[in-house]
Amino acid sequence: MDDFEDALSPLEEDGFSTLALVSTGDNIKEWTYYTKAAKPFLERLNLALRPKASFPVEIHASADVEWVTYQQFIDSVTE
Repeated sequence: MDDFEDALSPLEEDGFSTLALVSTGDNIKEWTYYTKAAKPFLERLNLALRPKASFPVEIHASADVEWVTYQQFIDSVTE
């Protein structure tokens, strides 16, 4: 898991994407990125992971221009 996370760091270089959320539970870890475009993001992801062994991941992409998912998370956090 640490190796995978380390490999993801180039995805945020040059402001192309932002890691907004990381959630863990029910034996699943999910990274939520906001990015300018899905296809170039996937290309960067594949490039970043190329030197690594394969990982059992699923990729889902959807539009969220207003960052609704992120805002819902922030609103749900209690101090």
